[in-house]
Amino acid sequence: MERIPQNVSEAVRVAAGAARGYPGDLADIHRRVRRRRNRQALVCAAAVVAVLGAAAAGAAAWRRPTAPVVTPAATGPARSAEPSPSTAPTRRDPAQPLILDAAAGSYRGSDGRTVVLGGDKRIGELLPGGELRGHPVAGSRNWEKAVVVLPDGSLVAFGSHDTTPGVERTDGPNVSGLEYRLVGVDSDGTVSVQRNIRRKGEPVTLVTSTATTAYLWRPAGLAEHDLATGAERIVVKKAALGFEQVFGSLRMSDLAGDRLVVAGMNDECKPSVYDIATSRRVAALSLHGSKCVAVNAMRLSPDGSKLAVAYQHEDASAGLLSSVAVIRVADGTVITRRPEPEMGTTQASWATSLAWADEQTVRAASYLVGAEETSEVTAFTMTAG
Repeated sequence: MERIPQNVSEAVRVAAGAARGYPGDLADIHRRVRRRRNRQALVCAAAVVAVLGAAAAGAAAWRRPTAPVVTPAATGPARSAEPSPSTAPTRRDPAQPLILDAAAGSYRGSDGRTVVLGGDKRIGELLPGGELRGHPVAGSRNWEKAVVVLPDGSLVAFGSHDTTPGVERTDGPNVSGLEYRLVGVDSDGTVSVQRNIRRKGEPVTLVTSTATTAYLWRPAGLAEHDLATGAERIVVKKAALGFEQVFGSLRMSDLAGDRLVVAGMNDECKPSVYDIATSRRVAALSLHGSKCVAVNAMRLSPDGSKLAVAYQHEDASAGLLSSVAVIRVADGTVITRRPEPEMGTTQASWATSLAWADEQTVRAASYLVGAEETSEVTAFTMTAG
């Protein structure tokens, strides 16, 4: 294996830092739990200071408050956080393929066939019958986690590519010769798009794609990228999301139809849903009623009306448990919820991927990441009707 020059490796590491880590990284989950508890303590302290300050100030001029953001409880119905004039998304997409994000290692499908997966080899897709399909990496030296399989069997992927491997350079993380490639592959394996979308000194990552348009996170916000021409425009600015900066503030996101869901680093258990046509927030959801401490995966239904969430929550006797819930975006109601299957005691990380088979059915897969031996992919479905 060719040794990657240290400066190129560092550049890739920095870029990867913009994306979420393995969802099953227990140390990362505990760090996020501690961060949330520290944040809660600071909020309580700030509230005490605010009350004391108000008492000292005496009577003050009253003004009509702005409409509050209503955060629906995850355990029952609530009103939409910020209703938009049109709460129904305008586009409908077909069934979503179930891509095994971050899968790395040897996996066995329901047909007994073993497939080796990894970002520099092939990306895994779990078919409805339980068989595993491996999509060979092409057009770049690796594909990151963001890989979109389209209804016609073609796909769009994002990856980093060193154009001069083995060459030592001295220009640090902003190294020349490193590309962030947007790759389109036809159903027959032909690479139809191979475009360097890197802007030196800026992180970028793929959110999702249609046959004509890729959606990217740029430092300025959510960008719409024309696959045919490469033309881009920002469709949701970072300020509309309440972010001072996208990378470092964003935990994870998904987009379906005209709906964008984002979970921030500050409180990933309170995802917000936006209308990308207006940049307006249409819902502020919450999993705190379910004692959520970390979100591992999110997927909007094809019409954007429901959100499937894989998350971890605290249990007084069992510690951290994992569940998948389906939330109705319009009012924050948890329609259904079920525990994830136990992955057993292992040193390997684990991950969960989600996809919607139709507007009412969620497909989920739990699997180990980096296991030394061949492992199974545990699949299950949930009905949200």
